[in-house]
Amino acid sequence: MNFAERVSYENAVLARDGMSQFQIYRNDNGSYYLWGHHRTSANNRYTLWSPIPTGYPRARPHLYIHDPNPLWGYAGSATINSYGVSHGMHTLGNGPHGEVQICHWRDERWHSGITLNKVMMKCMLWLEAYEQHVSTGKAIDEFVRTMQ
Repeated sequence: MNFAERVSYENAVLARDGMSQFQIYRNDNGSYYLWGHHRTSANNRYTLWSPIPTGYPRARPHLYIHDPNPLWGYAGSATINSYGVSHGMHTLGNGPHGEVQICHWRDERWHSGITLNKVMMKCMLWLEAYEQHVSTGKAIDEFVRTMQ
């Protein structure tokens, strides 16, 4: 399957699985990105952005919370952005505009059979856990387990 076929397939799988709010788009410069919005069970809206790397699907895409940015933590005392790489918060280094990057898959476990619907499912779970963090102050890893 070539890259264009894979992009078409990914969009179809997202739609099939009820995640049509996420789609892959093409920039004017020929690069691709996934973009969409998710509304949590608390009715908060988040904009998600994932630039699709040149080596996709062999290369793992980064996934960012584009909006809101910054992303405030418990009691507004610190931002999730300020954690950077954090096992407890399931985050990686911030994005090009300071966005929180969600750790959705370990590089060594990523393979070309993983589709973006699975990445977005993990992101939606992360957002629900994030909202529990905002309510309780507990780290996100208390709500979302690390892959074994």
